[in-house]
Order: sequence, then C-alpha cells, then structure tokens
Amino acid sequence: MSDDDTDVRSPAEREALDAWAPLTPPAGFADRVLAARSAPPTPVRRRRWPIIVAAAATACVAAATAAVVMRGEPDLSASGSLHADRRTTEQLGERAVAVAEPAASLTWSVDHGGATDVVQQRGDVFYRVDKTGAPFIVHTPAGDVRVTGTCFRISIQSPEEAMTKTKQILLSGTLGAAVATAVVVTVYEGHVIAETKTARTEIAAGNRATIATDSGTVVASADPSTVAGGAPKPGGGPIMIRKAPPPAIDTAKASREELVAYAQAQQAENAKLRDLLAQLESGPPRGADDENPDGRPFYDPSPETLKQWAKDCRVQSDEPGFDRWEPQTDLGRNERGLEPGELAAYNDALSEVKKEWTTFVRLLYIEATGDAAGAETLSLQAMGNEILEKSGDQSGEVLKQLSAERAGLQPVGDPTREPPATRYMRELTKLGDKTEAALAKRLGPERARAIRGDGWGARSRMQGCPSTGAEEPSEP
Repeated sequence: MSDDDTDVRSPAEREALDAWAPLTPPAGFADRVLAARSAPPTPVRRRRWPIIVAAAATACVAAATAAVVMRGEPDLSASGSLHADRRTTEQLGERAVAVAEPAASLTWSVDHGGATDVVQQRGDVFYRVDKTGAPFIVHTPAGDVRVTGTCFRISIQSPEEAMTKTKQILLSGTLGAAVATAVVVTVYEGHVIAETKTARTEIAAGNRATIATDSGTVVASADPSTVAGGAPKPGGGPIMIRKAPPPAIDTAKASREELVAYAQAQQAENAKLRDLLAQLESGPPRGADDENPDGRPFYDPSPETLKQWAKDCRVQSDEPGFDRWEPQTDLGRNERGLEPGELAAYNDALSEVKKEWTTFVRLLYIEATGDAAGAETLSLQAMGNEILEKSGDQSGEVLKQLSAERAGLQPVGDPTREPPATRYMRELTKLGDKTEAALAKRLGPERARAIRGDGWGARSRMQGCPSTGAEEPSEP
C-alpha cells in the first residue's frame, strides 16, 4: 500500500482479516488444471429445454387460440314465437328484425350458424334482414320466401282482401284469379325469391308479388310511380307472371255439384281472359302516354288539364331522385346543362332539400310504424313505401283529395289532422318545386327553371279514384 493510500477499513474489519487463515488447495488440483488446458475442446451441448418449453408453450397458445376460435364463435341459435295484439318489434336472432302488425302470428328458429326459418301463419309483418351467407326463409300458407339481405313485407290476406288485390292486379294489366287465401310480398330493398309448388319467381326491389295457394306467382310493380288502381306507367307494368294451370278433377268420380262448380270456374277464367285481351287490343289506357299535356312541362299542366285529372284522381310529380342522389364531383354527362361554375351551387341546393326531405320522411315513418331503428337505416324509398302501405286501401281517397286540391277544387287539408300517407304524398308532389326554389336562391329563377327543364329525373304518375262510388270533385 502506498503512502498516499488510505486504509478505510474499520478496526473490526482489520481484526477479522488478520484472523483469517487461507484454505489449502485439494491434492492434485494444480495437475488437473494443467491437464485440462492441454486437452482438446469438448463439444458444447447446448441446453434445449428452454426451446422445448417455448415450443410447448407456443403449442399451448395455439391450442388455446384454436379453442378460443372454436368456442368463441358466437352461437347464433335462437327461437321464439309471436302472436301480436298490437304493433310489435321483435328481434329474430342477430340478423333480422320483424315488425308485426296486430293479429300477426309467427314462429322462428335460428341455428348456431345463423340459418333462419320463420313460419308466418297469418297477418302483416315487415322484415329487415342483414346480408350474410346464411339462409333466411319465411314459410307461408302459399309458399316460401327466400331472402339474402333486404327489407320486405309479407301480408297474409283473408279471402276478401285477396279478392280485392286480385282485382287491382287485373286492372294493372296482369292476370290473376279469385283465390281463397293470398300472400302478398312487397320488396323495398334487395330482392327475394318466392317459391310455390309450381313456380319460382325472383322479386326485385320496388315490386310486389301476390302468391296464392291455387295459382302461381303474379308480380306487379309496387313503385309509387305505378298508377294506383290503374294501368302501369309507360314502359313499366308487370315484371313477370308465372301461373299454375287450373286444378284438374276426376270427371269420372266428381259429383254433379263439383262438375258444375268446375265449369263455372272455367267460364269465369275465360271471361277474365277475354276482358284482358280486349284491354290489350284497345291500346294503353287514357293518360298512359300523355305525360306532357298541352305541350307544357311535365310538372306544370294547364288549369284545364288539372281539372280533368281531378276527375281521374290523377297526380304527377317530379324530383331529382333523392333516394340515390349524392353530390356530384364533376359535371359527368351533364344532362342538366350545368355550367362549370354552377356545380357547387347545384350540389348545395339539392343537399339542402334532400336533408329536409329525409328528416320529414323519417319522422313520418316513425309516426306510421313506430320503428325508430328502421328510420336510421332504411332508404327514402323504403320508408315512403312503408308509409303508404300503412294507409291500407286508402290510396284512392288520398289521390282524389290531392288532385282536387291541385286543381283548386277544394282547399288544402289540415296537416295536423291528416294521416301520414296524405302528408307524404302532398309533400312528394311539392318536392320538384322546392328543389327549383332552392336552386333559384343561388342561381336565379330563370337559370333554375332552365336546369329543371321538362322535369327532374325521377317522375311519378299516380291515378285511381276510390272504388266505393264516391262523388267526383266538381268545379265551384
């Protein structure tokens, strides 16, 4: 230790160190050390158990993950039944909602993978089904309705209701038959497949199918642009007809009463065919091809024409097709003849009107159906169809009132006392004018009228007076 080093040990530590006796090495220790240094190196045997443990741990994790995947897949199985005494919204498993009207009855069963079987025995039910790969089938007394993902309604009708619907379809230019029970399927979004013992028919959005146990599937347009209770719009009409042949009877074993009834049914069917042939040979019904009477724009008929339409309970309207319209990013085909600097104003005007219209339709839909959840997901067209569907067979009364109002033959009704269907239809007929007015605020009246042209792209023509023999509106 140098002079500069300082012994920092305590007296106790120095005493213990002085008393320590060094250990003597084991015998031969030095020889063994030297021999080990001169021997060839022994291969190192790496310890593998941490890796084995890690692999085992990984395998366990994989097994656990597989177990989680297998056991963690949601079990979608569910079942239940509903006999509605009031409008009732029911969840059918994870992917579907049913809104049942009073007196509707249904049962359902969903397997673990989501495949759903519904048996609707009677009544009126609206379905909203999310699109998945699992089947969704509604069984009815007349046939099955197979669904992927869509919004649709199934109404099982009494003999009286079935007869009324058949007459309406006959008037629209399709062939039907008197039936004991009918199932009416109305598709709002997506598509479904209706299957009976004799026919398989695909029904697209905007169409209605009538399925009867004693006939095939008759499909007619359910779009509001179809004439209500009258003939279809030009270029429209029935999508397809699949009708089963009349049931045969064993004449050798049939009683006299059965033979007479069968002959009468055949005669009635022949009479309907003759009437239908006469309609087709006489050409389109009046008003089917005169969308621009008096040479005026579609949306602006003359006062004389409006008075004539009031006698026919006819209403026309136009709008930009807000159900699918979205702001444009460029002029595209520019069917409206917009100038490059007008696109922003055009988008702004239509967005404003669409927002107001969407809010209005959603409120009416909730009022008519009580389905607040559907109001957030359904399209404008689907909600509009549902609002009109809730009016029952009142379309004639609604069109009679609105056509008379528009012709100045009666004052505008009080919206606070009117059903949702009347308010919906009245505002629909104003939608084209409101859009033009919103555009006029930004580009001026003259330019707005020029952009509207002969009418906005989505046009509807509805016609059909009440079938109760109600008096026609008369001029004051």
